Amino acid sequence: MSDLMIISADSHASEPSSLFERLPEEYRKRAPRTEERNGGIYYIQDGQRPLRQDIALSQLTEEDKRREFRSDEGAGQGREAGTDIPLRIADMEEDGVSAEVIYPNGIFNALASPDPGYQVAFSRLYNDWYHEIFGDNMNRFMPSAMIPMGDIEGSVKEARRAAKLGYRSFSLPVLLSNLPYNRPDYEIFWDAMDDVRVPLSFHVFTGTDPIPEDMGEENSHGAGLIYIGLGMTVAMAPLTMLTASGVLERHPELNFVLVECGIGWLAWYLNVLDELYDKRHMWQQPKLTLKPSEYWKRQGFVTFGDDEVGLRNRDITGVDCLMWGSDYPHDEGTFPHSREVIDRTFGELPEEETRKIVGENAAKLYGFPMG
Repeated sequence: MSDLMIISADSHASEPSSLFERLPEEYRKRAPRTEERNGGIYYIQDGQRPLRQDIALSQLTEEDKRREFRSDEGAGQGREAGTDIPLRIADMEEDGVSAEVIYPNGIFNALASPDPGYQVAFSRLYNDWYHEIFGDNMNRFMPSAMIPMGDIEGSVKEARRAAKLGYRSFSLPVLLSNLPYNRPDYEIFWDAMDDVRVPLSFHVFTGTDPIPEDMGEENSHGAGLIYIGLGMTVAMAPLTMLTASGVLERHPELNFVLVECGIGWLAWYLNVLDELYDKRHMWQQPKLTLKPSEYWKRQGFVTFGDDEVGLRNRDITGVDCLMWGSDYPHDEGTFPHSREVIDRTFGELPEEETRKIVGENAAKLYGFPMG
């Protein structure tokens, strides 16, 4: 299908450390940064443990390096943080991708902070800067605006402001352990989203889930695979909380997206929720008028890249909720081999379903042109 419209519903961009000079002075010393400590290079971000980087970077293959963003310190190769638009377009054309939803590094760097003021300041900074970079090209690039949920009233204000700037995707932390999304405190935000009508994205590895203490070290005891593997399962949390607490019942126009968590687990989990609601209904308050899986099919979406297992369960999950993403240019993504991956994983699917999953569903949800 050479005429296939391909939209990546999960791509990425990064930002230069010089951007943090725009922060209010009280937050500049706490901005994300790299530091040398005890013979290693560590990435420091507010609300997370220091993450050692030099050992992992020393083991990159040439293919890995090609997909790396170039940092201010020179680590990685030639993707120029994903904010050089001509280079990004050239990469997209090579990869066969026509449009992208872009998740800035800010969603990982700032949404884990326990300081509400820090979250608000960073969100405004990132949203302004990404609008400067991509604001004239939002028919092709849709960055996801950061929403600072540590300050719920601030989140409403920033969401309304971002919508006025033209953002059609909002990023919320996937997990907030101190005040989970099933709590009524967030109702003012869900109410505001009824007016704004922008899809809410929950990208894995955002929020308050801590990085393991020994991740990146020489003797990490498997922490890397443990953190990444279990971190993808955290996408079950917002799905369950929004459903069980009645948020989706009360706000039937609210759309949400689970990002970069794959889809192989989804059919099983929807079945689990339906079964538990049926057999253990006596414990469920509030009572729901639909099955959990029916709320999902009405309001939920999920992104994946290379997941043949999940595609086999489309009769349970539905097709209209599935959105392909390249994860450009991250090492677990499909760039620069996206066409090959799509040909392999979608080979057995009907053409109509393939067109929906790799492009049309995202175009409809985010308002991209359909041609």
